[in-house]
Amino acid sequence: MAYTHYGAIDIGSNAVRLLIKRLEDDVQGRFSKDVLLRVPLRLGQEVFTTGKISDKKEQKLLDLMRAYAIVLNLYDVEKVNFRGCATASFREATNGRDIIDNIRNITGLNIEIISGEEEATIVCGLNGPTQDRTLVYVDVGGGSTEVSLISNGQTLSRHSYPIGTVRIINNVVAPEWQKTLTEDMNDLYRRLSMRRQPTEKKIRLVGAGGNINKLFALATERDTTERTMNVDELRTLHTELSQLSVEERMVRYKLKPDRADVIVPAAQIFLTIADALHVAEIEIPADGLADGIIADIWTKQNKQK
Repeated sequence: MAYTHYGAIDIGSNAVRLLIKRLEDDVQGRFSKDVLLRVPLRLGQEVFTTGKISDKKEQKLLDLMRAYAIVLNLYDVEKVNFRGCATASFREATNGRDIIDNIRNITGLNIEIISGEEEATIVCGLNGPTQDRTLVYVDVGGGSTEVSLISNGQTLSRHSYPIGTVRIINNVVAPEWQKTLTEDMNDLYRRLSMRRQPTEKKIRLVGAGGNINKLFALATERDTTERTMNVDELRTLHTELSQLSVEERMVRYKLKPDRADVIVPAAQIFLTIADALHVAEIEIPADGLADGIIADIWTKQNKQK
C-alpha cells in the first residue's frame, strides 16, 4: 500500500519534539504515528533568566537537529510535508534568529519562530467540530500559556500570556500572575454569560500540553475512552503533588525529572483558569502542537487541490 510521511518539529521552552506520521494514500486524512522523539533541552530556563540561549545549549540543539534531520531523511519526509516551529523561548531569545539561521545552514531544516497566537491557532485546529459549542482552549507550555475562545465554530479571541511552567519554577514570572489571569478569565466568563443563549451548551474548557496529559494519566479509576478530567480531581492531585519534593514525585509517581518539577505549576495554571470560568471538567485531547502542525500541512495541501 502506498503512503506518504509527514514530519513536524516543535522546539518548546521545556522540550524539543520530532513527530513523523504516515498517511496512506487512499485514506482521507487518517494518519498513523511512526516516530515520536522528545528531548528535554529546557531552553527556556536560560532564556527567561538571561535573555539568550547559551553557546552550550545552542550546540546541544544543533546536535539534536542534525539527528532529527537524519531521521526525517530515513523516513523520506519531503520538504513540502515538513514544518518546524519554535515557540516562547525563541520568541524572547536575543540570539534566537541567529540560531535559526545556524540550524538551517548546518542541517537544511527551516525552523520558524511562531507567535503565541499562531501556536494557539495550530493547536485549536485539532479540536474537530466546534459548532454549537463554546470552547476555551488552554495550552500551557514552559514559556507561555495560550488561551483561545471558540464559539459556534468561530475563533473569537486568542491571547498569549507570558506565564509558563519553566518561568514559574525559575521565579521569572510576575508574582501577581494568578491575580492577572483570574481577572482576565473572570472578565471572559462575564462576557460569555451575557452573550450565551438559554439553549446554548455550557462552556467547555479544553486543556493542551504535556503536563495536563500527564496529570490525566496519573488520575485513577477512569474510563480511558473519555478524555475528561474532573477539576476537583485535578485539585486533589495538585495538593498531593505540592506536598512532595521533586525527588519524591519522581519516585511515587514515576515522573521524569523534567516533568516532576513543572507539573505542579502547570496544574495551578489550569486550576486558576477553571475556577474563574466555573467549569467542572477539563477535556484533554491526546494530540499536541506537533500533531497540529502536520494536520495543518495536510489541510492546506488539500485546499489547494
